[in-house]
Amino acid sequence: GVTSIGDYAFRSCSGFAGSLSLPTNLTSIGGAAFELCSGFTGSLIIPSGVTSIRVYTFHLCFGFTGSLVIPAGVTTIDNWAFRSCRGLTGTLTLPAGLTHIEEAAFYDCSGFTGLLNIPVGITSISPWAFHGCSGFTGSLIIPEGVTSIGDYAFRSCSGFTGSLSLPTNLTSIGGAAFDGCSGFASSLIIPEGVTSIGDYAFVSCSGFTGSLSLPTNLASIGSTAFAY
Repeated sequence: GVTSIGDYAFRSCSGFAGSLSLPTNLTSIGGAAFELCSGFTGSLIIPSGVTSIRVYTFHLCFGFTGSLVIPAGVTTIDNWAFRSCRGLTGTLTLPAGLTHIEEAAFYDCSGFTGLLNIPVGITSISPWAFHGCSGFTGSLIIPEGVTSIGDYAFRSCSGFTGSLSLPTNLTSIGGAAFDGCSGFASSLIIPEGVTSIGDYAFVSCSGFTGSLSLPTNLASIGSTAFAY
């Protein structure tokens, strides 16, 4: 019968041991509702009626082991929502209707495996969004419609293997956006619309094979953008 969980409802209840069971008719989970609840184990399954994951909702809930299921109705994942939920394993499935992944939403969630599928409808990759998510494998395809990739967006995501595909309407790549992503194995083609590449953008991306293609209208390349 519970339909909403308020802000800070269970914050710092660190003594839990076992799974977190959320009711099927839940529609809202408040900001920081489960922040610092580090004792949970098992999968984290968010019910289908929830449409947004608020700021800090599961921040520092690093005891989860298992999958993270984000339902199809979620359109926004707010800042720091899953920061340091690094015990999660399995794939991260982002719903097709998702339009916003805010700053540091999955920062330091290093347990994920498999492909990272970013849905069509996302227009920007926020700073720090997937920083430290080193378990992803396979190619990374950033969908058409994304125009900017923020600072540190994929920093230290070193597990990728395969190609990096950047959308044709991309205009900017932030500082250290792919710093330490050493697993890519393909040519690196920067789309024609990109006018700036931030400092350290591809530093230590040593796995690329093939050519480097830079756009004709590129105005600035940041310090040590392609170093090492």
